[in-house]
Amino acid sequence: MSRPRVARWVAGWLVMVVAVFGAILLVAGGDADRDLVAPAEVGGSADVGPPPDDHGLSTDLVERLLAATVRIRGLDCMRAQVGSGFLIDGGLVVTSAHVVAGIASPVVTTGMGEMATRVVGFDPVADLAVLEPVDDRALPAPIELGEAVAGSVGAILVHDEDGPRAVPMGIHRRIRATGADVYGRPASGRDALVLAASVETGHSGAAVVDGDGRVVGITFSRVRGGRPVAYAVQSGALRSLLERILVAPEEAGPCVDGR
Repeated sequence: MSRPRVARWVAGWLVMVVAVFGAILLVAGGDADRDLVAPAEVGGSADVGPPPDDHGLSTDLVERLLAATVRIRGLDCMRAQVGSGFLIDGGLVVTSAHVVAGIASPVVTTGMGEMATRVVGFDPVADLAVLEPVDDRALPAPIELGEAVAGSVGAILVHDEDGPRAVPMGIHRRIRATGADVYGRPASGRDALVLAASVETGHSGAAVVDGDGRVVGITFSRVRGGRPVAYAVQSGALRSLLERILVAPEEAGPCVDGR
């Protein structure tokens, strides 16, 4: 085979590989789970034990909580962005900022079907977002907010391809997490929780609830490598965001990867 023909064959093969890889990314998507390195002053996550075998919540309480657990998706940023979320007072939906970054109208799936929403609160440092349905409709009862207690057991309310479910978790410790915001810019940090729990792609934005079924945190990251350790921003950051948007709504920022 001559050199020109070899060069054309190699170029064609590379184009095909790039196209296939791009299609896989577009179809498979993901929620762009954020990496977080625990601050040195809290000793990292090496001493986090295994997740609890059971969340300890009653069947009736779990049923009510899962009714208010939602799935969120959008395709505005050249890839499928998916995540979990939950309903709070006022008919609002809470999730992670990186799940809806760059999405003009996030689609929220509840047990009552799909609904279009708009972003009315967006905090790239705390990695939190608040959504509002674009039309009036009946919604399940919201979930109340609470305060995290280290050493307590509860659940993470996730919504993935199999629907909503409660994942057992234990609150290992409360920390002040430092690092960048969802765009990689230096940030002041956030009050967070280190959790003994197994979370997967699509679980960002899920409610972390205590034994009374109150939201004490919102998941935003996990430890890589298969270890069952996750991170959640504390509920106080959500309260602060809700106070801000009472004064002036906040639109979503651009796509996380800049596209």
